[in-house]
Parts: sequence; structure tokens; C-alpha cells
Amino acid sequence: MEAKSLTVEYRSERGKNASRKLRRNGFIPGILYSHGESEVIQIPQKEFYKLFKGRILESVIFDIHTGTKNDEAEKMAYVKDYHVDPLTGELMHVDLFKVTKGEKIHTHVQIEFVGTAKGTKLGGILEVDLRELEVECLPMDLPEKIQIDVANLEIGDSIHVKDVILGDQIRITTNPEASIASVHVPKVAVIEEKVEEAVAVEGEGEEAKAAVEGEEKAEKDKDKDKDKEKGKEK
Repeated sequence: MEAKSLTVEYRSERGKNASRKLRRNGFIPGILYSHGESEVIQIPQKEFYKLFKGRILESVIFDIHTGTKNDEAEKMAYVKDYHVDPLTGELMHVDLFKVTKGEKIHTHVQIEFVGTAKGTKLGGILEVDLRELEVECLPMDLPEKIQIDVANLEIGDSIHVKDVILGDQIRITTNPEASIASVHVPKVAVIEEKVEEAVAVEGEGEEAKAAVEGEEKAEKDKDKDKDKEKGKEK
């Protein structure tokens, strides 16, 4: 796991007005907590975005530096939650969870799909059901991403959580029966096939109906001929 670090500063002011002021000055309001203890902090926006490079991941563990002489103890943390303005996309708040040495953590790890599924070359499509997995492990064993190779997937094949092996140090807590990815025939093609079958069945039905009507007409014609013959005999 690549060594990463983030500078944070403790703050005393709270509330919406204080948070707006922080954001205007280039900081992200945040909180650092662990086991019932919490401290309000501010994080330099540029440094935070540089650390995550456009995508915030819960699986990135980093050292925390506060720059205060009274707080030289080694600290590590990861992003437990964050809030983004739905209209502007601005990062509004970040929750950091402080890692305790020797204690397992429970978090989410992003899935990275590798390869091109064989089934897609035959007209199928790769359908992704999960993009991250929940895991439990020691901080030093936490992977930033989980790579899953889909190259051998044919049409009708799928990969489930239980198929993913990460080693004895990492326990996957996501439902083992859950589907991660599968290759299917496009729904449009399936619908077209069903329509063709329906038309064929309908056509067969019309032919059968015409045959029955033809037989009924032939029987009626025979009866008419018999009646005519009887009339002539009289």
C-alpha cells in the first residue's frame, strides 16, 4: 500500500456560517472521530483533491499531520463519509475515521474490472451489478482496489462475490451469493426473438384455423350433395 498523507487543522468554530467561511477560504469542514471521540477539523481543499485525484475512496488510508507540537503521535485515518452539494458538486463536509493500530476496520473497496468478456464479442453485453465490496481487515492489509478479470465470461456466465479470493487476511462481508457481473444477450434481441416466436405461433394458429374451417365447409358441402341426391330419388 502506497504511503499517503493529509494535513488537517483543528478548529473551534462550528455551524453553517463557519463552514461557508471555511469553504470560501479553501478548506473543507470535517470531523475526525473514533470510538465515541470526535474532533472538528478543517482540510485544505487542494491537498485533499490531490490525494484522491478526482474519486474519493474509502479504501485509501493515510497519515494525518496536524502540525501542532502537542500532537505528535502517529495517526492514520480513512474517509468514512462525505457530503456533496447535489447542484454544484462542491464537497461540503468530510468524515474521517481514525484508525487504531492492530484493530480491524470495516469499509468498502472499489472493484476494477479487467479484460474484455468473450461474450461481448458474440453480441452479448457485460452487466455490472456491484462496483464495490465490503471488507474487514487490518489497515495494513487493505487494498485500494479489487481487480476482477472478466475476460473468460461467455454469454450466460456470471461472477459472484463467493468467487472472489482475497486471501486469509481480508474477509469479504458482502453477501456471497450476490452477483458482481454477468454477460447477457441484449434485451432488444430477446424481445425481437419473442415477437418472432409469437408471430410464428400466431401464423400456425391461423393455418390451423383455416384448415378446420376448410374441413367444416367440406362436410357441409357433402351434406348438401346428399340432400340433393335424396331429392332426386323422390
